[in-house]
Amino acid sequence: MTGPLNLTLDTLKAQIQLENSEQVRADALEKQRRLREWMTQNGYDGVLISRRDQFAWLTAGGDSRVLNNATTGEGHLLITPDRQYLLAHSMDALRLFEEQVAGQNYELVTLRWHQGDPRERARSLAGPRLAADTPLPGADNVNEQLNHLHFPLTPLEIARLRWLAGRTSSILEDMALWVQPGMTEQMIARQMHARFIQEGIDLDVLIVGSDERAARYRHPLPTSRIVEHYLILHPAARRWGLHANVTRTVSFGQPAPEIQRAYQAAAAVEARVLAMLKPGVRFADILAKQKEWYAELGYPGEWENHFQGGPTGYAVVDAGRCLTDTCVENNQSFDWFITVTGAKVEELTLLTEAGVEILSFSDRWPGLIVETAGKRLCVPDMLVR
Repeated sequence: MTGPLNLTLDTLKAQIQLENSEQVRADALEKQRRLREWMTQNGYDGVLISRRDQFAWLTAGGDSRVLNNATTGEGHLLITPDRQYLLAHSMDALRLFEEQVAGQNYELVTLRWHQGDPRERARSLAGPRLAADTPLPGADNVNEQLNHLHFPLTPLEIARLRWLAGRTSSILEDMALWVQPGMTEQMIARQMHARFIQEGIDLDVLIVGSDERAARYRHPLPTSRIVEHYLILHPAARRWGLHANVTRTVSFGQPAPEIQRAYQAAAAVEARVLAMLKPGVRFADILAKQKEWYAELGYPGEWENHFQGGPTGYAVVDAGRCLTDTCVENNQSFDWFITVTGAKVEELTLLTEAGVEILSFSDRWPGLIVETAGKRLCVPDMLVR
């Protein structure tokens, strides 16, 4: 495996290029434009952004956190029709202003820790009708609506997702060749976490499940159990606020027939979903087809045992989108996680005018050809060692 200091020059150049300040400022201005247009359409005098994922979207990758396990950050962004503010307590205000929103035309409002919640100060700066992305008395909680503004992805976001998917795929490929029977799930998880940290990538989810745990649980978080024959690896990787959620499966020796059959069925459902993606297709119709496909492949009811996927980006995944009549659009990224008991397939995919691209699938990993809708699609197979 690549050592902790062996980041390639190309990797470092890619990171620097994707953090170019002019690109970031232009991207942030586009997000402000979208938000103000939405405010006008919905009659709001101001929108208050407090969640870390929405902060990252609005600032083109800014990070408002201090606590790693908190949904809200320490900086709050208030957008009005003609002004914008960053509100924060004094211990974080200057750092956030200079390092996370530099050049984005925010006015800094600093409070001492004993002066209360910065969100309350926003009331005096905004007009009477305030929207917020967190519960706040007197304000409409519009977080779900704001998620719809995240698309279409900008060129900067697409470049970042391609980089993140490529690094995630590469790390998982290395891990899959490194792991051995006799290791514990926790040992594997620690090594995988370290690899992502070395790349400057955070993990929101880290699943390492082996053997009967992989079949018994949909989310087998790592334990002290010793790996024997079969292993599922899944990180939800995050950088710039964007996510790459990918699953890889390793079998030491030929997998049991029931596992092989389950994996092939899950891969077939995934391929059919990808073949169906085009602008204007309703997410609800995709779910309806998934139900049919599970039954056709011999696994009726399996669709009920796990989220079926949806758009991904700043939100880990908008899994409830499949219950709505909203439609697929170009320059939208997806996390389709298809599970059949004992098997799971999951890729970061992107739909553009050129078609569907599996961002997290490289030629270093074995592929499985699935014929669907007159197409032959190659999706990741399990790795048999």
